[in-house]
Amino acid sequence: MSNAQPASVTLPLAQPRRHLLRRTLSAIGVTIAALICFWLFVLPVIVVALSSVAAHWSGTIFPTGFSLRWFERLGGSDIDALTMSIVIGFTVAALGTALGVWLALALEGRDRKGLGALVDTVAMLPNGVPSVVLGLAVLIAYHKRPIDLSGSSAIVILVQLALVLPFCYRCAAAALRPELTTLREAAASLGAPPAMVLRSVVLPQLVPALRASLALGFALSLGELGATLTVYPPGFATVPIVVVGQVERGYYLPASALSLIMLCASLAALSLIAVKMPRRRSA
Repeated sequence: MSNAQPASVTLPLAQPRRHLLRRTLSAIGVTIAALICFWLFVLPVIVVALSSVAAHWSGTIFPTGFSLRWFERLGGSDIDALTMSIVIGFTVAALGTALGVWLALALEGRDRKGLGALVDTVAMLPNGVPSVVLGLAVLIAYHKRPIDLSGSSAIVILVQLALVLPFCYRCAAAALRPELTTLREAAASLGAPPAMVLRSVVLPQLVPALRASLALGFALSLGELGATLTVYPPGFATVPIVVVGQVERGYYLPASALSLIMLCASLAALSLIAVKMPRRRSA
C-alpha cells in the first residue's frame, strides 16, 4: 500500500504539466508563424509605405527625411495607368466569374470522363503554363486577321482572363454542394422555368463563391505582369508596367508612391466586393 500512494499523487500532477507544455509549444509555434508572416508579407508593405514618403533613403535603417513630393510628382500618365489597372481588373474579374459559374454549372454532375474531363482539363490548363508562354501564345494567335487584337487592350483582357478563369471556375465548382442540386430539382419539379431556378435558387446560394471569385480575379488581374508585358499594345500601360519601368531606371521612391496608391485602391475595391448588401424586407 505504501508503494501505490506516490503513484496516485504523481499522476494528477503530471497532467497539468503536460497541458502547460502543450500550451507553451503551441504559443511558440504561433509566434514563429506570426513572425515569418510579418517578415515575408507585412514588412515589405511597410517598407514600400516608408519609401513613398521618404525624402532620401540610402544606407540607413529609416529614411533620413519625409516628404510628399513623390506623390506630387505623379502625372496624368500614372493616374491613367491606375485607372486602366482598375478597369481591366473589374472587367477580368466579372468575365472570369461569369464564365467560371457557367462552366461549373455545365459540368455539375457530369462524369469526369470523356468530354467532361476534357473541358475540365482545358479550363485548368493555364495554371500549368508559364504566364509568359501563355502571353506569347495569345499574341501569336491573335496578331493578324481575321481576329487581330494586337493593337487593342482586348488582348490584355483575353490573356488575363485565361489566367484568372481556373481560379474562378474552382470557386464556383466548390460551392455546388449536393444540397443545391436537390433544391434545383425541387424547384424544377414545382414548375419553375430554368431562368427562375437560376435567378432565385442557384445564384443566391452562390453569393459567397461569387464574392470570392470576384475578389480573387480582381487581385490576380491587378498583380499580373508576365503575360501582360508580352502582349500589351503601344500606348497601353497598367500600374505594374509603369512600376517595372521606373524600377529599371532606378526610380524606386516614385515607384513606391504609385504602388502605395494602387494598394489603397485595390483594398478599397476588394472591400467594396466583400461588403454585404442588406436584404430587402418583404412588405
